[in-house]
Amino acid sequence: MSSGDATRPYEMRARQDAVDETRERILEAMIDLWLERHYDDLTLADVAERADVSRQTIFRHFGAKDDVLAAAFLRGAQRAEMQSRVEPGDVAGALRETVARYEIMGDANVRSLEIEGRHPVIDEMLARGRAAHRAWLETVFAPQLPPSSDPAYESIVHALYAATDVTVWKLLRRDFALSETETRATLRRLVDGVLAGAPPPEEAP
Repeated sequence: MSSGDATRPYEMRARQDAVDETRERILEAMIDLWLERHYDDLTLADVAERADVSRQTIFRHFGAKDDVLAAAFLRGAQRAEMQSRVEPGDVAGALRETVARYEIMGDANVRSLEIEGRHPVIDEMLARGRAAHRAWLETVFAPQLPPSSDPAYESIVHALYAATDVTVWKLLRRDFALSETETRATLRRLVDGVLAGAPPPEEAP
């Protein structure tokens, strides 16, 4: 085997690492800019400058701006799922994580709500986010929820969703200027009120 044959796998690996690193920089740039700006004011040129690549490189890896956002959203969702450390039944922990997440991305989520219906990628992102938030609520509050067959189940889950929605965080933190601690305490009052009116969970046999 020639020396060229021996080094080829390493060269291929190095090229793949370079491709992965470039894609990661592009996704991180899009996430950072989405957190900072209104989506309508964000351009591929901005992403390219932040990622230190050309617009042609972005097109080659992902496509148009909407395609980059879609990929960045999936990356962010995967990261959030991996970082979640709330045990089922831990109400205080669930509210700490809820507020902590909104402190990072709440303003960007609210800006996305303002343009819902104008960009298919935003609509898809919001739909996925709502489904993921509901699934998370059903997991972390499972010990407090009645059986899913109970007629009150959907109403309780919807009430928990409403109590922990980003628009409630925005009202408390931005409009009322409450602190994070005060916001968590207010959400706790709302959630405790919902759970107090819920039918008892199904007892294990």
